[in-house]
Amino acid sequence: MNTAHASLMDGVYRWQTPIYDLTRKYYLLGRDRLIAELDPPEDGGVLEIGCGTGRNLAWALGKGAAQVTGLDGSPGMLAQAREKLGPDVTLIERDLSGDWDLAAAYDIACISLVLEHFPQVAPLIAQAAAAIVPGGTLFVAEMHADLARGGTGAHFEKDGKRHALPSFGHDRAEFEAALKAAGFGDAVFVEWRADDHVAAIPKLAKHAGKSALLSLTARRA
Repeated sequence: MNTAHASLMDGVYRWQTPIYDLTRKYYLLGRDRLIAELDPPEDGGVLEIGCGTGRNLAWALGKGAAQVTGLDGSPGMLAQAREKLGPDVTLIERDLSGDWDLAAAYDIACISLVLEHFPQVAPLIAQAAAAIVPGGTLFVAEMHADLARGGTGAHFEKDGKRHALPSFGHDRAEFEAALKAAGFGDAVFVEWRADDHVAAIPKLAKHAGKSALLSLTARRA
């Protein structure tokens, strides 16, 4: 398995884990509101691809999902998720650019603010499809391609230095092609504009009123 991508992600995120939840929530561009609208069946399974510290997995537990699984390439992030969520969640360390080796056991799979770190979405969409039961749902929320084209991308500052992660813009056409190839039906796409909450954050104020997130919901055939 290629671990280069996982090593890069962990190298940047490792020292962010103690403060990640406190600081990054202001940079999610409304993602939490979208996640909260999902409604997993009580006896169903939820998979989050790129779960980080488990922020969204806590939502799945609160919704009463019977099986909750998080997949991430950062040991540091997963350690924080384990501490936060306890034994009721299955956490798996995987390089997301490699083979996930998951069975089709999940009613909902979520990918949020992860795909910007990959040059193509098709390989990850295909593996997500393999983990979803027939009739199950894939939910994606990603940075809008317009932001990426404008130079916006995930980065952190430490000791006066800027540490940037790879950032790629993915538009609707790319997602549609990947979803079709992976066996999903027609997807519902929504473009979300940065609201007043974002405008109040100095580093993000320039994005107020502009397209910030592209979300989609698709059902596996």
